[in-house]
Amino acid sequence: MKTRIRLAIAMVATSFSPLAMVQAASACTTAVISGRATVDGRPILWKNRDTRTARRNEVARLTDGDLKAIAVVNAGSTSAAWMGVNEAGFCIENSLARDLATKGKKSGPGNGGLMKLALETCKTVEDFKKLLDETDKTGRRTVANFGVIDAQGGAAIFETGPASYVMFDANDPEVAPDGILVRANFSTAVHDFPAEPTAEQLQGTYSRGRYLRACTLLDRKHDAPISVEYVIRHCTRDLMDSDLQPIPGSINAKARSLPSTISTADTISRAITVSAGVFHGVKPGEDPGLTTMWTMLGEPNFTIAVPCWVAAEKVSDHLAGDRGAPVGELSNSLRTWNYLPEQEVLRSKALQRLWSELWPVEEAIIAKTLQQRDTLVETTDYQEVITMLHQQAASEAHDVLEKAFFRAKTIALANPGSPLPDFAQPRSAAPVGN
Repeated sequence: MKTRIRLAIAMVATSFSPLAMVQAASACTTAVISGRATVDGRPILWKNRDTRTARRNEVARLTDGDLKAIAVVNAGSTSAAWMGVNEAGFCIENSLARDLATKGKKSGPGNGGLMKLALETCKTVEDFKKLLDETDKTGRRTVANFGVIDAQGGAAIFETGPASYVMFDANDPEVAPDGILVRANFSTAVHDFPAEPTAEQLQGTYSRGRYLRACTLLDRKHDAPISVEYVIRHCTRDLMDSDLQPIPGSINAKARSLPSTISTADTISRAITVSAGVFHGVKPGEDPGLTTMWTMLGEPNFTIAVPCWVAAEKVSDHLAGDRGAPVGELSNSLRTWNYLPEQEVLRSKALQRLWSELWPVEEAIIAKTLQQRDTLVETTDYQEVITMLHQQAASEAHDVLEKAFFRAKTIALANPGSPLPDFAQPRSAAPVGN
């Protein structure tokens, strides 16, 4: 059953209106998927990272702790991690949940700081639980739903305030009957909702639409078990209307023409989505070094997923850069060119051509990677192979995005009324959402 651990979480007497939350720096849509719900028996962890103040992201190596790790960070700063995996196969991500805040001044690690600490010290879900027990006493500044998986099959969500938390075990049929837990930007524990709240229970709750849409996408009642390919392609990139139905012509709709404009203010892939990660775990007994972080730098509809591993010799130069990774900057420029200026509204005219160029490249990367990974399960001599796969995938992603960028630039120059894609955006602000 749902484990309630030292629950002392109380809602702030409340200054957090839905409008204030929309204006907040971070949001995010996430899910933890137990191995019992996946096509290959390996757990999956997913996060779309939403923020208004740190559009430039990169993949960085974390080497100062007991465990080596890789993480998506704000470009140029490794003081916080916003999703990542370590050499033990422990993976973590979060979504902001301001209703977990409590009164009074707090000290200790914030959301990103705690995730970095966990990546450097935790091998299992149980280790993370112990870390929360310890920091319940020493202090945190966390207001987040943390999703975690490990190499032992562990899969859970921890709704975590500054001095207490509630654990939801995705392997427990009483908590997660289908082995899946979705979170957006609210705590179920604070409102005494069940682990999987209904649409009626969530009336008036900020991020309700994204939460319900993600639940629909991951509903297994009529579909086959979930694959990592499905989460990358269909969950991270979902575009929905106000009735929570897929936008015609988008990734989850029938092949029809897109409307001329698409509001992404409340969709899963949205104007403030700056990166996404889909973590593909291992079965108990498999080498945790094969745990894969599929990384999407930029808004998912304008980028390509690249497989990353802690055990690879280095992070590709295409995914790293203290002023923004090249892949992410190309994606950001394409995104800017396809949005109405200063609005969360997509212009769809160029989207289907762009997608027809990007998706086949990504599909080939995924197919090749999964095929190779399956052949490596029985060996420990795989560093050279996964390094090659990572570097090649990053290069292929960069090349196709660069080609699309130069075409967009040519069109923009020929149409002075269109915003010109460029890289000359201000450097990201300090880490937010802590």
